[in-house]
Amino acid sequence: MEEDDFSLCVLDNARKAARAVSRHYDKLARQVGMTAGQFSVLVSIRKYEGVTTAALAKRLSMERTTLVRNVALLERKGLVASQPVRDGRSKQYRLTPKGAELLDTAVPLWRQAQADVKGHLGSDEFLRAIDTLKRLSEL
Repeated sequence: MEEDDFSLCVLDNARKAARAVSRHYDKLARQVGMTAGQFSVLVSIRKYEGVTTAALAKRLSMERTTLVRNVALLERKGLVASQPVRDGRSKQYRLTPKGAELLDTAVPLWRQAQADVKGHLGSDEFLRAIDTLKRLSEL
Protein backbone atom coordinates (compact mmCIF):
# COMPACT_ATOMS: atom_id res chain seq x y z
CA MET A 1 0.00 0.00 0.00
CA GLU A 2 1.28 3.43 -0.96
CA GLU A 3 2.08 5.69 1.99
CA ASP A 4 0.12 8.93 2.24
CA ASP A 5 2.19 12.10 2.01
CA PHE A 6 0.58 14.35 4.60
CA SER A 7 2.93 17.18 3.68
CA LEU A 8 0.65 17.55 0.61
CA CYS A 9 -2.53 17.80 2.70
CA VAL A 10 -4.52 20.73 1.32
CA LEU A 11 -6.32 21.27 4.63
CA ASP A 12 -3.13 21.41 6.70
CA ASN A 13 -1.33 23.67 4.25
CA ALA A 14 -4.35 25.96 3.80
CA ARG A 15 -4.69 26.38 7.57
CA LYS A 16 -0.98 27.10 8.01
CA ALA A 17 -1.08 29.65 5.20
CA ALA A 18 -4.29 31.23 6.54
CA ARG A 19 -2.77 31.61 10.02
CA ALA A 20 0.44 33.16 8.65
CA VAL A 21 -1.42 35.58 6.38
CA SER A 22 -3.87 36.47 9.18
CA ARG A 23 -0.99 37.21 11.57
CA HIS A 24 0.59 39.52 8.99
CA TYR A 25 -2.61 41.44 8.25
CA ASP A 26 -3.52 41.54 11.98
CA LYS A 27 -0.12 43.07 12.81
CA LEU A 28 -0.85 45.96 10.45
CA ALA A 29 -4.52 46.30 11.45
CA ARG A 30 -3.54 46.57 15.15
CA GLN A 31 -1.85 49.87 14.29
CA VAL A 32 -5.35 51.36 14.04
CA GLY A 33 -6.90 49.34 16.86
CA MET A 34 -8.67 46.57 14.99
CA THR A 35 -8.15 43.06 13.69
CA ALA A 36 -7.93 41.97 10.08
CA GLY A 37 -11.29 40.25 10.53
CA GLN A 38 -12.89 43.48 11.72
CA PHE A 39 -11.34 45.26 8.75
CA SER A 40 -13.01 42.75 6.41
CA VAL A 41 -16.37 43.30 8.09
CA LEU A 42 -16.05 47.09 7.81
CA VAL A 43 -15.05 46.88 4.14
CA SER A 44 -18.07 44.69 3.36
CA ILE A 45 -20.46 46.94 5.26
CA ARG A 46 -19.15 49.96 3.37
CA LYS A 47 -19.39 48.16 0.03
CA TYR A 48 -22.88 46.76 0.70
CA GLU A 49 -24.43 49.45 2.90
CA GLY A 50 -27.72 48.27 4.34
CA VAL A 51 -26.65 44.62 4.08
CA THR A 52 -28.43 42.21 6.42
CA THR A 53 -26.77 39.88 8.90
CA ALA A 54 -27.43 36.78 6.78
CA ALA A 55 -26.20 38.38 3.55
CA LEU A 56 -23.10 39.76 5.26
CA ALA A 57 -22.28 36.38 6.82
CA LYS A 58 -22.61 34.74 3.41
CA ARG A 59 -20.43 37.34 1.66
CA LEU A 60 -17.72 36.92 4.31
CA SER A 61 -18.06 33.11 4.51
CA MET A 62 -18.45 33.56 8.25
CA GLU A 63 -20.64 31.79 10.77
CA ARG A 64 -23.59 34.01 11.64
CA THR A 65 -22.87 33.92 15.38
CA THR A 66 -19.22 34.89 14.82
CA LEU A 67 -20.32 37.77 12.61
CA VAL A 68 -22.88 38.98 15.18
CA ARG A 69 -20.16 39.04 17.88
CA ASN A 70 -17.80 40.97 15.60
CA VAL A 71 -20.43 43.48 14.57
CA ALA A 72 -21.54 43.99 18.19
CA LEU A 73 -17.96 44.92 19.09
CA LEU A 74 -17.78 47.31 16.14
CA GLU A 75 -21.07 48.87 17.26
CA ARG A 76 -19.76 49.33 20.82
CA LYS A 77 -16.72 51.10 19.36
CA GLY A 78 -19.07 53.40 17.43
CA LEU A 79 -17.86 52.18 14.02
CA VAL A 80 -21.04 50.50 12.80
CA ALA A 81 -24.74 51.27 13.28
CA SER A 82 -27.53 48.77 12.88
CA GLN A 83 -31.26 48.94 12.51
CA PRO A 84 -33.89 46.23 12.42
CA VAL A 85 -35.11 45.05 9.05
CA ARG A 86 -38.84 45.45 8.51
CA ASP A 87 -39.56 41.82 9.35
CA GLY A 88 -37.91 42.44 12.74
CA ARG A 89 -35.91 39.21 12.62
CA SER A 90 -32.69 40.62 11.24
CA LYS A 91 -30.61 43.77 11.19
CA GLN A 92 -29.00 45.80 8.47
CA TYR A 93 -25.74 47.65 8.88
CA ARG A 94 -23.99 50.82 7.84
CA LEU A 95 -20.73 52.48 8.78
CA THR A 96 -20.82 55.46 11.09
CA PRO A 97 -18.71 58.51 10.21
CA LYS A 98 -16.17 57.26 12.79
CA GLY A 99 -16.14 53.84 11.09
CA ALA A 100 -15.66 55.38 7.66
CA GLU A 101 -12.79 57.52 8.97
CA LEU A 102 -11.09 54.52 10.60
CA LEU A 103 -11.49 52.48 7.43
CA ASP A 104 -9.92 55.29 5.39
CA THR A 105 -6.96 55.23 7.80
CA ALA A 106 -6.72 51.42 7.61
CA VAL A 107 -6.85 51.02 3.81
CA PRO A 108 -3.21 52.10 3.28
CA LEU A 109 -2.19 49.44 5.83
CA TRP A 110 -4.19 46.84 3.90
CA ARG A 111 -2.45 48.00 0.72
CA GLN A 112 0.89 47.49 2.49
CA ALA A 113 -0.12 43.96 3.55
CA GLN A 114 -1.17 43.20 -0.03
CA ALA A 115 2.14 44.54 -1.36
CA ASP A 116 4.06 42.47 1.19
CA VAL A 117 2.32 39.27 0.08
CA LYS A 118 2.77 40.16 -3.57
CA GLY A 119 6.46 40.86 -2.95
CA HIS A 120 6.84 37.53 -1.17
CA LEU A 121 5.17 35.56 -3.99
CA GLY A 122 5.95 37.66 -7.05
CA SER A 123 3.25 39.23 -9.22
CA ASP A 124 2.38 36.19 -11.33
CA GLU A 125 2.30 33.76 -8.40
CA PHE A 126 0.25 36.27 -6.38
CA LEU A 127 -2.46 36.34 -9.06
CA ARG A 128 -2.38 32.52 -9.40
CA ALA A 129 -2.71 32.21 -5.62
CA ILE A 130 -5.74 34.51 -5.57
CA ASP A 131 -7.32 32.51 -8.39
CA THR A 132 -6.61 29.22 -6.60
CA LEU A 133 -8.01 30.53 -3.31
CA LYS A 134 -11.18 31.73 -5.01
CA ARG A 135 -11.66 28.32 -6.65
CA LEU A 136 -11.03 26.51 -3.36
CA SER A 137 -13.61 28.71 -1.63
CA GLU A 138 -16.24 27.25 -3.98
CA LEU A 139 -15.78 23.66 -2.66
